[in-house]
Amino acid sequence: MLSDAHMHLDGSQPEELREFVQEAKRRGVALMVGASMDLESAAETIAIGEAHDVVCPAVGIHPWNAILVDDVVYNKLRELASRKGVVALSEVGLDFARNPGTIEVQKQAFAEHVRLAKELALPMIIHCRDAHAEMMEILKQYKASGIGGAIHGFSGDDAMLRDWLDLGFYISVGRAITRPEMANLQEVVKRIPPDRLLIETDSSPRARPDGTRVQPAAVREVAERLAELKGLTAEAIGDITLANLKRLLKIG
Repeated sequence: MLSDAHMHLDGSQPEELREFVQEAKRRGVALMVGASMDLESAAETIAIGEAHDVVCPAVGIHPWNAILVDDVVYNKLRELASRKGVVALSEVGLDFARNPGTIEVQKQAFAEHVRLAKELALPMIIHCRDAHAEMMEILKQYKASGIGGAIHGFSGDDAMLRDWLDLGFYISVGRAITRPEMANLQEVVKRIPPDRLLIETDSSPRARPDGTRVQPAAVREVAERLAELKGLTAEAIGDITLANLKRLLKIG
């Protein structure tokens, strides 16, 4: 069986959403983590999780949408994250490449997400672009090794991989490793311990600007490429990463 540790379901029409989830199940995806982009999409993703047993909702404000997390916002986040079925805080983190003008707001918001993760004992699934040093500083300051989590869409080097592993985090790899031009990343991925590995698609039922849609079923391509890199079968990669995701999320 397969799992998708990171994808998005909000903003979809009910019929396309139903077909999207059912197709994933037909293709062997047994567990999907639906990430949020803001408070509104968090509430929507929770409702989707209630309607579809294969979907586990996660709550968070994406760094692209970063706002100052004051007491009002923090309490709303806590209320959403405390709802039945919520398994993680996501998609949270830092992205200095896309929105360099909001760096300080991003850092404050992320620190508050880390504080909430500690308060509720929820793991975090983290977005990080061009902000690795600042990310490590915040995570170490808040002793995030005791929280647990995963770095989503990992694309770093060996030093970055070691930083995440030293924190006790899982490493979630996506479709980038299937691209021929990503040879350097493929070499780094070979060194991820099997018991710390996750796979994902970052997919959504919504069409991309070019009209294409990425399905959770594409996680099989990730599993197949990982199998080649690690000398395992795709079925073994699927079983390992599904077990790892369940362990991270503390679900049976």
